[in-house]
Amino acid sequence: MTKKYESLEMKYRDLRDVAVREAERNFDRLKKQGEERAQTANQLIANLKSEVTAQKELAKEGASFKKQFEASEAKIDNLQARITELTTALSESKNEMKTLSAKLSAARATEAANAKVPGSAMKNGTGGSRAAASSETVHSTQLAQLKEDLYGDLTGLIVRGVKRDGPEDTFDCIQTGRGRTLHFKLAIANENSSEGYDDAQFMYMPQLDPKRDEDLIEMLPDYLVEEISFPRLHAAKFYSRVQKALTERLD
Repeated sequence: MTKKYESLEMKYRDLRDVAVREAERNFDRLKKQGEERAQTANQLIANLKSEVTAQKELAKEGASFKKQFEASEAKIDNLQARITELTTALSESKNEMKTLSAKLSAARATEAANAKVPGSAMKNGTGGSRAAASSETVHSTQLAQLKEDLYGDLTGLIVRGVKRDGPEDTFDCIQTGRGRTLHFKLAIANENSSEGYDDAQFMYMPQLDPKRDEDLIEMLPDYLVEEISFPRLHAAKFYSRVQKALTERLD
């Protein structure tokens, strides 16, 4: 009986040991799985936090870009209003110049037609020739004005006046293009100068106002903001650069 009991007790112990070891293995396996899941969850949480931070930064950048865009739109509106204002003023000035030119031509023609010829000149037979010469002068003046108007329409260059000062002529000019207006003067030696025709130097003198032409000064190249001189042979090249500066689009 005692042997049988001992045998049963030994089997019980073996079964208990097996159960304990199996429970320990299950515990270790579950513990490992729990740790892996916790690690995965922590990694996921870290990724989500990083993504949230990135989204916040993008939101800040978006708000900054929105402010910049709104500021740019406001500046564009101001520039467009300035362009419209300058274009209107230029159109009015050109119309006024054409009107004044037409009135001047008409006045000269009337004056020439109503001019009285002295009796002595009539007796000498010179009255008719003087009247013809006066009429021809008026006609030449009108043709010159028409040529100047056509040149201004084609190129946008308006010559407001010419001043002769000894051996030098100074041209008062306005160049227009794409809503922009550049006022400048060009001085060049005339036939009274000792300089040769090809050796003569142009002197470019911009007539810019820091307040009125602030935007224009910013977009013009440096050589059009300051006084410069260049030989007559480079006049066409200089003018092409002036046109390019006033007609090219702003980025």
